[in-house]
Amino acid sequence: MRSILSVLVIFVATTVSVEVHRCGEGFPHPLQVTIPGCNVMPCEVPNLTDISFGVRFAPPFPTSMLAVNVTATLGEFNLPYETPEHLRDGCANIDASCPLASGQQVILTGTAPVEAPLTRVTVRMRFEIGGDGGQSAVCFAADVRLI
Repeated sequence: MRSILSVLVIFVATTVSVEVHRCGEGFPHPLQVTIPGCNVMPCEVPNLTDISFGVRFAPPFPTSMLAVNVTATLGEFNLPYETPEHLRDGCANIDASCPLASGQQVILTGTAPVEAPLTRVTVRMRFEIGGDGGQSAVCFAADVRLI
């Protein structure tokens, strides 16, 4: 498992980052987000495939756990989207091990399925990684155009 993460970290480090949306005041923004094949939003992703991503961040507080939550919206409408089981435990997908110190930089990598009843629409996917006590360790949103 550690060698797979090492390969992913090298891949993320050599991939061009994309500028993503902020979640708002009170939500820490990532240091870098990479989405292979995308350097400007919206990122084009074929429907019924997976979107891969890497996010480098430094939680502003010490935490013993990381919980990943992904949501999707189309305009004003929340779309039904369940965070994949393999992503929910952020500690299992980082290049370090939990617990994390305040300000410790880590890279989380993962894939999320893109499954929608429509194509040729742009969906905003919001990724929030929470830590101890429900505090937000990092949050960002990326626009994904389904093709």
